[in-house]
Formats: sequence, C-alpha cells, structure tokens
Amino acid sequence: MTNLRRRWPTRILAALVAAVPVLALHATEVRSDDVIYLAEWGPPSLRLKALYRTPLTSTRDRRSMIAYLAEGQPVEVIGLGDKQDYVKARVAMGPVQGWVDADALEAPSTEFIARLRDRRQKAEAHRDLIERHEVVTGMTRAEVRASLGKPDRVLRQRTEPGDKEQWVYITYKYLPHYGQRDDAAGQPRPVVSYRRVQAGQKVIRFLNDEVVGIGDEPTESSTAPPTAAAP
Repeated sequence: MTNLRRRWPTRILAALVAAVPVLALHATEVRSDDVIYLAEWGPPSLRLKALYRTPLTSTRDRRSMIAYLAEGQPVEVIGLGDKQDYVKARVAMGPVQGWVDADALEAPSTEFIARLRDRRQKAEAHRDLIERHEVVTGMTRAEVRASLGKPDRVLRQRTEPGDKEQWVYITYKYLPHYGQRDDAAGQPRPVVSYRRVQAGQKVIRFLNDEVVGIGDEPTESSTAPPTAAAP
C-alpha cells in the first residue's frame, strides 16, 4: 500500500526539526532530535488512523513490540517524525505510548503542517526574547515559562471562545533605608540598606495556548513615597 504522506511534507518536517529551539521543558526526559513534540509547539492535538495492521513498539529499534494497531485504529500523535511517530493508543491491555512507522498512519493535513511551520517561525522569533526574559503576544505557555519562570498565581476560566488563563508574576522594587552605625573608632557613620517591597504585578493573559494580553498593575503601596529619608 502506498502512502502519499511523505511525498511533499518530508522536506518541510526535516526543516522544522532542524530549527526546533530547545526550551528545556523536561530536563530529565530523553528526547529524539528528529521528532517534533507537539505539546511544546502549540498546535491542536493531532489524531490519525492506522492505514493497516502495524506494530507499536516501546523503542525505535522495533525489538520491543507492545501490541499491534488495527487498520483504522485512531491514535493521538505525541511526537511527529519523518520516519517514525511517537503516539498514544488504547490497546487490549489499556492505554499505551510507543513508536509506529510514519508510513503506517494517515498523513497530517496540509493545514496542520502549515500551522506547525508558522509556530516554528514564531518560536525562532521568540528565542532572543526568551533569553532576555521578555514576553510578547503570540507566545505559548511553554515559552512564557521559559522566559519568566513559574507564575506566582494562575487563574483559569472556560469560555465559549476557548480556555482563558491569567498568569500573575509579582514584581518588586528596592527602597533605601538610612541609618547610622559606629565605625571601629566609635564614630557614627551613615549607612544605607535596601529593602525589597512589592511594586506590582505582571499579568499575562492567554486564550487557549497563546498570549493575547500583557499588563503591568502597580500596587497601592508602590505609589506611596518612602517613609525613610536620608539623614
């Protein structure tokens, strides 16, 4: 049986894989360099059907078969590769994850490949911003976490347009505090120390898996003048 899947997407997938920026989302997890892990890119989940009865293996060398996928059996693609895909499937023993020959599955739609390519281009543009710990609209949750770290609070809301989230990051500033301290000769000397106080919060708003708004909100205390003055 001939599968047309790789006649034109092959070069595109190879280019996408070569340009994947490493976000270090799972430092202890072993990843294959020639596979695009969809959860880190933001497209919707990809579900395909097996074109014929084919083995599902726990490793890529085909010596550790888990089960056979039946013709027409649906799978959820976790990692999209040129020769092998990493998928999630339900078999007689229950839900499993493993490798399957890419030619044994349906071809992803051209629209899906186009969206994946668009995400790659955005990821390349965001890479420098992540290194500078900046956030812009269009970033994914994974990119925001790579740039700013774990948020202090997360607020979620399910709406008709999609899932909304707000990630809140507390921001701080340092205020001088003046005082005196005796030196070795017993003479008073002015000293200054700095106290960290909450200045406000940065709110990142998501719709589904994309940043749609960024706001900086000061706290009431951040606008008040400091109580300590220089002597």
